[in-house]
Amino acid sequence: MTMGYDLQLIAAEDPYPVYRWLRDNDPAHHAEDEDIWVLTRYEDVAGAFKDWKTWSSQRRGNLVNDMPERIGNTLGTTDPPNHRWARNVVNKAFTPRTVAQLEPKIRSLAKELAQTAAESGTLDFVEVISSPFNAAILGTMFGVPESDFVRLRHWLDDFFLREEPEPGKEPKQRVALAHLRGYMEDLADQRLAQNEDDLMTAMLLAEDEGRQLSKNQVVMTTMTFLTAGFESTNNLFTNLAYALAAHPQVYEEVKGNLELVPDFVEEGMRYDAAAQGFVRSPQHDIEVHGKTIPEGAQVLLHIGAANRDERQFANPDDFDIHRAEQRHLGMGTGIHFCVGAPLARTMTYSLFEEVLQASTTWQVHLNEAERVQTPNFRGFSRLPLTVT
Repeated sequence: MTMGYDLQLIAAEDPYPVYRWLRDNDPAHHAEDEDIWVLTRYEDVAGAFKDWKTWSSQRRGNLVNDMPERIGNTLGTTDPPNHRWARNVVNKAFTPRTVAQLEPKIRSLAKELAQTAAESGTLDFVEVISSPFNAAILGTMFGVPESDFVRLRHWLDDFFLREEPEPGKEPKQRVALAHLRGYMEDLADQRLAQNEDDLMTAMLLAEDEGRQLSKNQVVMTTMTFLTAGFESTNNLFTNLAYALAAHPQVYEEVKGNLELVPDFVEEGMRYDAAAQGFVRSPQHDIEVHGKTIPEGAQVLLHIGAANRDERQFANPDDFDIHRAEQRHLGMGTGIHFCVGAPLARTMTYSLFEEVLQASTTWQVHLNEAERVQTPNFRGFSRLPLTVT
């Protein structure tokens, strides 16, 4: 039996048997129809993330079939020294103090949404909990009014699509890019005219080595934070909500001891990663598992597959919140390790502590659920749930 990889596999109910086959039989797989290479073993994926000199983010971007406008203008699509300098600037804006200041709002909103869920009974987890939670917190950070997030949401979703457009129409991802860019440029002009206490203003004003980010870099970086932040956390939340229903013994154990929530979240990041993979491009021909990946090729470093590699994790297909080794790649690794990881963890821990505390039963209606259809992220765009 031979198996291959296609970009729609990520939205399958259970793609992990295919990932296992690829790890065992074709760990440096060339998907000819997509013209993309896929690395699936933990050692290869983690090693490539850490070796930026060989595996470039700036050559082809970090998303599948990335858009040229992004490449070189975001943290995720630059290599050192540009990446090092830009990250230093962004780090001055994105500080632990920023997250600490948001914690009361995060906790209060999580408690409110958990109570709403418990009172609603049956609800769409995305519409009632995940999206409002993201919109409120990310909006507060970057100065985007919550009312605007309703308008921006479908562009945030469409940004990651890689669909063939209808004849005579622009691809949805390009339409989304244009709308988001226009909105962020207007917001940047407002912040330059009148500074506010938000991250966009902080990035516009921050300096390192006597240099500042350009307005375009700030616009593109803010777009990346909002799109990646919204998409990755929404998918993380929904994957974890599904995991509670799929593993009722985990639900009962964690509900009975909320101190286990961080362990549950970390295992969830490993077991069914929200960010399933990012692209790198080799700076020279490189041999991997007896195959030559040519210079400049598009290579997907498959986090989802690597996180289930039995060479790294014992019994990787078990959802084990007591797992001793937690070296998962759910937040990346190397110089591009997720800059928003502390915020994402704070939001996720708070949300699930509150929803577990407010519920006594947890049932997902999988036959009515809808998965996101992007080649980089795995999760749900609709997740009907009954909570009592």
